[in-house]
Amino acid sequence: MAINLSEAFREQGHYVTLWSPYPMPDKTRWWQSFQKDCLMRSKLDEFLRDQPPFDIIDCPPMFVSKRIHDSTIVVARSVQPDISYILSDIRNIRSIRQLVILPSSYLFALLKILLVFLGWKRANFILCLGSLELKSMKAWCPWWRSKLISYKNALAKYQQTELMQVRLSRNKNEKEGTRFLWIGRWVAHKGVKELVSFIMKSTASNSRDTFTIAGCGSLAERDFPWELIQNGTVRILPSFGRSELSSLLAEHDVGLFTSRVEGWGLVLNEMLESGMYVSATQAGGVPDLQPFFKHTLQSFPPAIQTFSQETIKPEPMETYYDIFSWKKIAEEYIKSLTSYLQ
Repeated sequence: MAINLSEAFREQGHYVTLWSPYPMPDKTRWWQSFQKDCLMRSKLDEFLRDQPPFDIIDCPPMFVSKRIHDSTIVVARSVQPDISYILSDIRNIRSIRQLVILPSSYLFALLKILLVFLGWKRANFILCLGSLELKSMKAWCPWWRSKLISYKNALAKYQQTELMQVRLSRNKNEKEGTRFLWIGRWVAHKGVKELVSFIMKSTASNSRDTFTIAGCGSLAERDFPWELIQNGTVRILPSFGRSELSSLLAEHDVGLFTSRVEGWGLVLNEMLESGMYVSATQAGGVPDLQPFFKHTLQSFPPAIQTFSQETIKPEPMETYYDIFSWKKIAEEYIKSLTSYLQ
């Protein structure tokens, strides 16, 4: 997202320095995650100390230190709902080990939440990812309404071109069953419990449907009966390369998006732009995308039935591409700041 946004700014004549705190330790234990956040925060301070002044600094709220606040206009740009993710992790305690460390987990979670709140307080603008997060922030933090703005998420232009080709060459499914696809990490806030429940109900009533679960690692296997995996009804694809995405989307009819909490979920854009049906919960970017995909973006869970490619109505993609492009997102970003600063 930062790379796409910075490239769009450069094309519009702005000078952009794109910074990353990495390399960082690949693995940290649960009690070191807060320490890692503080390290990234201090690395940003250290980097800015040697740089000429910037007109605007855009960073996650957790990184907004007093030094940054005192130096320039600060935009605390959300890339995921940090607090919602933290609370979701705490609510989904499954093991005895997790229960034992719960008090410490609460402590570190509270410290992280305080850093986020402090970043919001110090920032000149709070840039929310999507209308759902903007609505939530207005409801829960009304005292910051005057500095709340929002932006949309989009795929890079070359990705949109690739998926357009998939959409235009999509063939009708000649098989009797529906081919479902779910992509994501196998964690609670992605709605994996709801996904498993739907698959179990669906396979009980229609054994011809198949389900691919991709990018999930190896953890998904333990949540399904072995016979469903063995007979090919459920296919677990632990990982896949970026070059494999187009063919993966082309081979399926219906995308499943089951998140309880989500920043945006670019997989929504990928599936919809490839011409798939998508059955989605009201999370992430769904409310922002729904007006542009009135026929192909439906609520989750879908009716247990066989989907027919003949029922897909063409969506008017021109307006979608006008709005969900990084060029447009960058223009709206600058316009929002300009209107507040005048």
